[in-house]
Amino acid sequence: MEPRIIDKPTMTLVGIVGCGSSVKHLDISGLWQRFTEHEHEIKHKIEDFGYELHIEEARKPSMHFCLVGIEVTQVEDLPLEFFCKAIPPCKYAHFTHHFRDGDYGEAFEAAYGWLKASNYTAAYSFDIRAYGEQFKGSEDPESVLEIFIPIKPRQA
Repeated sequence: MEPRIIDKPTMTLVGIVGCGSSVKHLDISGLWQRFTEHEHEIKHKIEDFGYELHIEEARKPSMHFCLVGIEVTQVEDLPLEFFCKAIPPCKYAHFTHHFRDGDYGEAFEAAYGWLKASNYTAAYSFDIRAYGEQFKGSEDPESVLEIFIPIKPRQA
């Protein structure tokens, strides 16, 4: 799986946050369910995609944070349960995963395998998963997931 290298401006994501000692300890589908109950209350939505922002702490004991939500043009009058996260402008390795080629685990194994073998390293300890019109569920082989990994040139 070969990425496109792209630049993205600051993104402002609004949604529900969960955390655990690893991604395996999160109920991400439950976060999405809670999010959709209040999504109609969000103003200034950019409605092309739903996003998962996954932040992995690089210290012990580790924590994995996941924000599920959408992008907005500005933050105003959020439901109490919602959080806002400004993602810095960055260069990204942008991967497009087709579920006919494998599941989530295989997608991330390929993406981070590419990163390890490339001339880049992670710029931040997060990645973004984007779910657009082409995502029809992880069981549908025609579904598409977009993965964004923030990158910077590897130091010699």
